[in-house]
Amino acid sequence: MRDLLRKRRLRLRLHRSALARGFSLVELMVVVVIVGVLAAVGITIFRKHIFGSRTVEAMAMIQSIRSAQERWRAEHFGYLDVSTTMNSTYPMAVPGKSLYAWDQPAGADYQRWRLLAPTNSAPVQFGYTVKAGAPFTAIIAPTNAGAKPVFPPAAQVSEPWYIIQSVGDTDADGDRAYYVATSLSGEIYRENEGE
Repeated sequence: MRDLLRKRRLRLRLHRSALARGFSLVELMVVVVIVGVLAAVGITIFRKHIFGSRTVEAMAMIQSIRSAQERWRAEHFGYLDVSTTMNSTYPMAVPGKSLYAWDQPAGADYQRWRLLAPTNSAPVQFGYTVKAGAPFTAIIAPTNAGAKPVFPPAAQVSEPWYIIQSVGDTDADGDRAYYVATSLSGEIYRENEGE
């Protein structure tokens, strides 16, 4: 029993001396540096994830516009040319950090977007352009600065066509993300995704 009490007292003494000793300044600084590095990495990954997730809006709206164009073609035997030019984006003139309601009566192409009526239930951060044409007419190239998808010459386009361009700058750093889809393919071309 005495041995047991002696061992308990020894453990208590060691525990108290460790608590009284505390941490040195160097140990605290090392912990602060490690926490700082982990926080910086975590914030960077979080921001990339947030900006990357915003591209979901562009992809969903492109699919909605595609569906609306197919409905239009079923009724009118061609696609609706919605935008005045490939440089005019709807619902805002210059996409940036702000969110915009889809209904923008002051927009230049508002009436044509109402005719097309793509499904949208939330404000958007990307600007959208839709150009369409008759068979055997040249496809209007998108305005993005980088490599563009390659389109066939007008003589090879035997069906009505449309091209959808989505432009966004979700972090307002001047680098724009571009998404391009056409009636010629089910693919969506992406440039600077997540910008």
